[in-house]
Amino acid sequence: MYKVTCGVLRTTIPGVLLWALAAPGTVHAQYYDDPGLGQKPVANYPQDYKPLGIRAGAFMLHPGAQLALEYTDNVFFTQHDKKSDMVYHVRPYVAAQSTWSRHSLNVTLSADFAWYGKYDRQNYIDYFLNADGRVDVKTRSYFSYNVHYMDLHQDRSNRDSVQGFEPTRYHLFGGSFGYDHTFNRLSLGASYDPQWLNYDNSVSITGEVIDNQDQDRRGDIWSFNAGYQFKTDMQAFVTYSPYKVKYDEDINSGYDRSGDGYTINGGVNFTITGKLTGDVSAAYHDRSYDSAELPGISGWAAGAGLQWNPTYLTSVYGRIDSGIEETTTEFSSGYFRRLYSLRIDHDLTNFLQVNVFVSYSDNRYELIPGAPADARRWDDVWRSGVGLNWYINRYLYLNASYGWEQLKTNVPDDGYTTNRVWLVLGIER
Repeated sequence: MYKVTCGVLRTTIPGVLLWALAAPGTVHAQYYDDPGLGQKPVANYPQDYKPLGIRAGAFMLHPGAQLALEYTDNVFFTQHDKKSDMVYHVRPYVAAQSTWSRHSLNVTLSADFAWYGKYDRQNYIDYFLNADGRVDVKTRSYFSYNVHYMDLHQDRSNRDSVQGFEPTRYHLFGGSFGYDHTFNRLSLGASYDPQWLNYDNSVSITGEVIDNQDQDRRGDIWSFNAGYQFKTDMQAFVTYSPYKVKYDEDINSGYDRSGDGYTINGGVNFTITGKLTGDVSAAYHDRSYDSAELPGISGWAAGAGLQWNPTYLTSVYGRIDSGIEETTTEFSSGYFRRLYSLRIDHDLTNFLQVNVFVSYSDNRYELIPGAPADARRWDDVWRSGVGLNWYINRYLYLNASYGWEQLKTNVPDDGYTTNRVWLVLGIER
């Protein structure tokens, strides 16, 4: 699974679906912190327009590409002196899905080639490889696995590190390995998720080398979960997820940011009349650091997720999530984030689909004693957008969309507002 719990590496990747690179109005590789609700132009293909794929032995292949044109009015995510530009994207991808009667294996390889019209030093190539699946042991027992590698650029909207003249590159390698078993009404599971994150150095506008090695780290995450089906359509669950974070450099911005933490989460999964499925939960997060000068972070937060189909033409997706996130800012040990997301898809006709989404991220930083008044204490990040999909046939679709994003913060002159307009031609077999 891709979602990295406990915030160990979550600022980089949670929730990569087939393509988090294929966004309606907010297409950026770094938006992995938005759990897919505002990411994909196509959430669900209409039945008559689903790509058929190519059979290759025991696999179905879905090769495709997106040709995208992006206009942004704030290339560098600044509050003043905004710069606009056109960005041209080519995004090839291929997905392979097994058709076995038992076990499964899915492999996805994708890339995003981006060229800026005026500010060509911002050009980038992002790509990632993902393989996941399961091994069925018994009727109600299975092993699950995932391995992924990502080579990405750090978005200009990122406020947790110093930005260079060109985009900062980083590399993520990791996986997850788990086992689940169901005993009648009781289900038990455990998993282990190792993750490695490595950054390249960058160059400032004055030509000085920016050392990003202090962001390199490894996260080891364990998860133990139990569920009890007390009704046909309801299950109570509890999850305990301890983790460790080890930075490559013992001293980072003057502190040892390595340490450990845990999350305890409990709630109920439910299905109501077949049209509404979801979960509600409460979570407690705790994070401590090896450096005595860095204050620990802890707190309670509510969680929820739903998928509602009020009609066969309309789908509503919502999510409330939380976590303790890593940062290398000088006066903070980390921050507690609460994320709220909502997306609605509606079929206007059998070949025309409209979608809207909105998300809000509430980030509260834990400051060291004696931090200056202008140290980063809080960030509020709003994102919203609207998109229109036109399905030409099973192999072609057009997407036009608009996205808006705003950062409000206590740091003087560090907020931003950006608008983006997208036009995407999608091709898939």
